[in-house]
Amino acid sequence: MRIYLLASLIAMLAAALSPDTVHGSVGPSVRDVVEFKKITQPAVHDAEAMSKQTSADGTRAFIVTRRSDVATDINRYEILMLDLDSRRLAQGRPAPPEVVFKLDAAVDGIGGYPALAQVQWAGDQTLVFRAKVRDEVFQVYSLDLKTRQVVQLSHASMPIVSFAMSRDLKRLVYAARVPNPPMRSGEHSIVVGNQWIRAALYGQQSPAHQVPKYSFYVEDVGSNSQPRPLGEPFLQSNGGLPVVDISPDGRWAILPKFEVERVRDWRTQYPLLRQAAQVYGPSLTRDPLRYYSGPLAFAARRMVAWRLDDGRAQDILDAPDDARIGGGQTRHDRVWSPTGESVVLAGTHLPLVDSQVSTASHVIEYWPDSGRWVIVARLAGRMNEATAIGDRIEVDDDGKTRQFERLERGGWREVDPVAAVAKTDWALNVEESLNQPADVVAKGPAGQTVPLTNLNPQFDANSWGVASTFKWQDDQGRPWEGGLLVPSDAVAGKRLPLVIQAYTYDAGNFYLDGPNPAGLGFTSAYPGRALMREGVLVLGMKFRPANAPAIIKSGENLVFNQGVKSAVQALVKQGLVDPARVGIIGFSATGAKVMNLITFSELPVRAATIADGDADTLFSYAITYSSTDATWGYKESVNGGLPVRPDLATWIARDPALNTDCVKTALRFESYGAPVTNYWDVYALMRRQYKPAELILIPDGAHMLSTPSHRMISLQGNVDWFKFWLRGEKRFEPLLATETKASLRTRYEAWDQMAVMKEVDDRRPKCSKSIDG
Repeated sequence: MRIYLLASLIAMLAAALSPDTVHGSVGPSVRDVVEFKKITQPAVHDAEAMSKQTSADGTRAFIVTRRSDVATDINRYEILMLDLDSRRLAQGRPAPPEVVFKLDAAVDGIGGYPALAQVQWAGDQTLVFRAKVRDEVFQVYSLDLKTRQVVQLSHASMPIVSFAMSRDLKRLVYAARVPNPPMRSGEHSIVVGNQWIRAALYGQQSPAHQVPKYSFYVEDVGSNSQPRPLGEPFLQSNGGLPVVDISPDGRWAILPKFEVERVRDWRTQYPLLRQAAQVYGPSLTRDPLRYYSGPLAFAARRMVAWRLDDGRAQDILDAPDDARIGGGQTRHDRVWSPTGESVVLAGTHLPLVDSQVSTASHVIEYWPDSGRWVIVARLAGRMNEATAIGDRIEVDDDGKTRQFERLERGGWREVDPVAAVAKTDWALNVEESLNQPADVVAKGPAGQTVPLTNLNPQFDANSWGVASTFKWQDDQGRPWEGGLLVPSDAVAGKRLPLVIQAYTYDAGNFYLDGPNPAGLGFTSAYPGRALMREGVLVLGMKFRPANAPAIIKSGENLVFNQGVKSAVQALVKQGLVDPARVGIIGFSATGAKVMNLITFSELPVRAATIADGDADTLFSYAITYSSTDATWGYKESVNGGLPVRPDLATWIARDPALNTDCVKTALRFESYGAPVTNYWDVYALMRRQYKPAELILIPDGAHMLSTPSHRMISLQGNVDWFKFWLRGEKRFEPLLATETKASLRTRYEAWDQMAVMKEVDDRRPKCSKSIDG
């Protein structure tokens, strides 16, 4: 009787979910998506970025590509040299791209940290770059373009994260990660103190889980001497990797120094530092004793000059710079004169002495041999980027372009900005659109366009589905924007299932799988166009309203829920979507938002995935103890205070893990890396209540999946998950390396059981705590 009832319920569910079981195969397979060739350098696809990759004589330029190979489970990187000969371009017949270097990476797990990076010109015949050759630690290499000879320039024992070379390639400065185990040599216990749980539990055996620590080094290339450290090792600060610099003549380096202990005083003196500290350094006021705050603290940063012959440090200014958190740590803010005599340092504050009372950021010129410096300009805001434009210095002053010209008698004056002199009559650019993958083109003086690459000849816009910008408003009148992916063979009036991919969206870039702004590198969980092959619409949406200012953290979830609900309503009203067959995927920051949505919103979401997601639960609060300065403050803001009285009742009401009886969604969790995962509590509680829940753990996976087998597990798993829950369909042919027909049968037996559980759960009374977020 039980077997008959189970079979009957499964049959009824399949019939209800799949009134249109026959659907086309428009769209790529998951393997097509995983093996798509992408440009990894330049990360930002614009003319300025391509200009930096053009040789000084303007005759050629390079790009770096990555293509995954599922069969061998490797990522192949290639440096492609592009022909910019003006005569051949004018004839529309440039030489085909030439592969000048290949690198196969089997250990290449982090999408935003490629195994071949920082490729740059060193003259017109040499490239230098940082790479993991033979899957060993990152070193610096040179490539002679005439002979194709590759020479290892560095000999670091730990991975190099950034480097700079002298003009003659005889001296190298780099930053490398150094060991930082939680238990020191000779000890037999760990005093946890304010260490993060992953560092305390796994840091002894796994350097990847240690609190990141770095050291600067100088190395004389080709000599028998060992690399020499420049100063003491230091902890990672401000969410960014330390970026090094060297003078053209190799005599000096300008390196950042991170000073946590000086933030308290400097933030009262410098408004830009105070603004950053309020957002990224809340422990300065919330935890002045640093009793529970993590070691990766917000820190003031200032530049120090190092004389490389003897490793002597020399203070430039006793004042912090204005670098932004995260990517701002890698900005270009040091511009040397051609001789190496002086350097323009952009985006620094000045010491506050009697003769100087300005608290603004400045641009200065500094002569390291004498220690003398002069002011070039006072900035109106925060400096974003500084570059040399011929004999001028160009500065991005909080979004405004400003240029400065050296006077013959000394000093500087501001002048009207002019465009950089082109290295060639042909402008180089990366051209792409929502439905056209990125390729490099050259635009001629007469307006003609000549394609230089065709990286994905297998792509056909007519058979890979169509993406278009979709705009809507929520009930509060807030504007939202996303990219709607529709199969090319979709039939008008035929409602289809919908999967929402929540993170961000850029209308100007190709949409393949996940969030499409250039440089993100997010390749986890989002199948994108592969879902269209299964007759499923995809909406890749921003998780905040379009052009919205920063939202109060405690209200973000409510706003997100309203945005998702109004998107579904708009698509249903247009006759595109079946409201009973809606799914959603959240990754990283949007994981917590998706969890809140399916717990507290009235929107019926049939299936969801949370991939390596943030969480606002008590368990997550505990395991993120001492991880970063702002993490606990954010969770407390979302949940209305601390999880103790007098705020305990508010926390309980808002914590999704303490309200799992409200969840009516079939929920798939993916966790990458060490097995202390945010959603172990929610997963366990849902299983305890016989609610459909699945947890996929990839122990050696990284937050941004890059290894082909990891991506196949994640993306194909999500295609199968939503195909089952939204269409009532199954896959019978193995596609993953370790799959068999028997293992597929076992998986679908488990999912069939979950389907019956969901049918029973759906009949239970509505959760009394259900609200809009």
